Amino acid sequence: MPTSKNYDKYKKIICKIGKKMYQNGFISSTDGNISIRLKKNLFLCTPSNVCKGELQSNQIILTNNKCEILEGKGHVSSEFYTHLSAYEERQDISAVIHAHPVYSIVLSLTNISLCPPVLPELIMTLGEIPTTDYATPGSKEGADIIKPWIKNHNALILKSHGVITVGKDLNQAYSYLERVEHSSKIIFLAHLICTPDILSKEQYSKLINKIH
Repeated sequence: MPTSKNYDKYKKIICKIGKKMYQNGFISSTDGNISIRLKKNLFLCTPSNVCKGELQSNQIILTNNKCEILEGKGHVSSEFYTHLSAYEERQDISAVIHAHPVYSIVLSLTNISLCPPVLPELIMTLGEIPTTDYATPGSKEGADIIKPWIKNHNALILKSHGVITVGKDLNQAYSYLERVEHSSKIIFLAHLICTPDILSKEQYSKLINKIH
């Protein structure tokens, strides 16, 4: 977990990840938000209503678990309550990303789940990717919706809304986001042809044994 009092390098990482998210079409306009936990109740987060593809380091906000601005201008995103919920449940993580990747949202709109064991690579990296119930975007309801799931999962699809991923650092959380969207695209395209085959119990067991 970051401990340095000089947070410039973490701000640059946030800007870099924001640009990658925007360029890869995981967000559009001012969508999405990114945060890093610096220590127990101290965080860096992206401001609301700012394009993450054009973020500058001086726009990153330093805040606490009460969403008070300690450094920076603008407003803490209302989605940050969901980030805080993840941090409260997971002491092992230092980064949270929320994005609106197209294929992942399409799966949630059509009630297609990423939980069935179909893709070996997904099972070996993230396991099941549950889809949560619907919550009003930008509300504290979203923070409650993820609580039962985020304890044991590093990625969730938010019904009709997007994806949230967590990691030991921001690069890991972003890697998980790419994995979720890539898998969602494969599953979506497969469903255009037929219902994809599920791995047998034996095949699934071999993967799980390989992980452990």
